[in-house]
Amino acid sequence: MQNFKTVLGLCLICICLMIGYIFFNIHKALNFYPLIEQYGTEYKVDPLLITAVMKVESNFDPNAKSKKGAIGLMQIMPSTAKELSEKYLNMKDFNEDKLYDPQYNIMIGVFYIKILSDMFNNNINLVLASYNAGLGNVQKWHKENPIIEYDSYEMPFKETKNYVSKIDKMYKILKYFKRDR
Repeated sequence: MQNFKTVLGLCLICICLMIGYIFFNIHKALNFYPLIEQYGTEYKVDPLLITAVMKVESNFDPNAKSKKGAIGLMQIMPSTAKELSEKYLNMKDFNEDKLYDPQYNIMIGVFYIKILSDMFNNNINLVLASYNAGLGNVQKWHKENPIIEYDSYEMPFKETKNYVSKIDKMYKILKYFKRDR
């Protein structure tokens, strides 16, 4: 009986810590939610998905920079941002430092998700895989096996499997908490 109480107590502590962690991160997301909602609405991308991507990519740090050079909240590669800005958004004054600006970074990141969603008929797994592993890699996988929907277990890159899985879990958590509103 004593062991049961100890295990139960530890489980309750873990649950409380997890809930606290989730709410702490949701609180951090609220700083950027007006922009998330604005660009989510403009580009028809679920704001909760944007929030999940942002959590996994940068943990809501606008100054984040990856080892590979991705920058900001949505962890956009400068070359991708430059192409999207100039080719699709008719913005000719691209500067890498703009990626540290939350508004610009969220706009570019959400626009990119929208483009990928259109390319992959809203297959969220392929969209997220492309966002992480690169469009060329995912187009190659999809061309080789077009009937596979590519859930996170079917992706060739371990990093991409983990990435899609993390975002999927965070997205489900956010949708769970949002469902009562």
